[in-house]
Amino acid sequence: MKQIDPVHGESQEKMPTVRRVQLVGVGPGDPDYVTATVARKIVAAEVVAGFATVLAVVDHLIMGQRMILTYRNQEAQLAELSRAHAAGQRCVVCCYGDVNFSAQEFIARVERHCGTVERIPGISSVQIACARASLAMEETLFVTLHAREGIEAAQEEMLAAATIGKRNLIILPLPWSFMPPQIASMFVQGGIAGARPVIIYQKLTLPGESTIRTTLQQLVQWPEEFSDLSIVVLPRPLSVSSSIDERMSSR
Repeated sequence: MKQIDPVHGESQEKMPTVRRVQLVGVGPGDPDYVTATVARKIVAAEVVAGFATVLAVVDHLIMGQRMILTYRNQEAQLAELSRAHAAGQRCVVCCYGDVNFSAQEFIARVERHCGTVERIPGISSVQIACARASLAMEETLFVTLHAREGIEAAQEEMLAAATIGKRNLIILPLPWSFMPPQIASMFVQGGIAGARPVIIYQKLTLPGESTIRTTLQQLVQWPEEFSDLSIVVLPRPLSVSSSIDERMSSR
């Protein structure tokens, strides 16, 4: 197919558009948080891949083949998805929340098989946590511990930010390995006051959603087990917040 160059007036060959595998965020779990754009992509897809709990959120939208991933079969399934993509089928891979929050390892795995993906954002549980806690993202440091490597560096970053106290902290724990009590212990052992308030959100937007408001010291000794769908929020000290607000209002 040819088109006219609007600048030079020359006829040029138009390169065909290469369809990419689309990686979509389905939101934090409540189907009401699936965006209209993501819903359209899923409805139009001939193959929809994802972990079972993720696909359950959008089950009512899937018209094509379901490709269920598990930690054991994901490499083989993504290789199969790559073959479907190469054959010209519309392929969508679903992940929880927003694809740009704590999904980099999964994205890299998909891209190893399928090439560069098109990212379609969704709504992250981190955004829900910001809304629940009335926090501005620009005043907040987000740290995920879901990465398999670099946890020590993340711990150092969190401790430094908490010590300075100028930014709120939103932390995604590493399920079953570095959970809210271990995070609180890290802060207290690092010199952060045990009386400092902390919030833990569990299962945001899902049945059984809960909010725990406590202190770091109390969290260290928390008697109950936390959900793997937990988010830890460490607000910056009120004295810091007040001084920043005063400087902003005086401008």
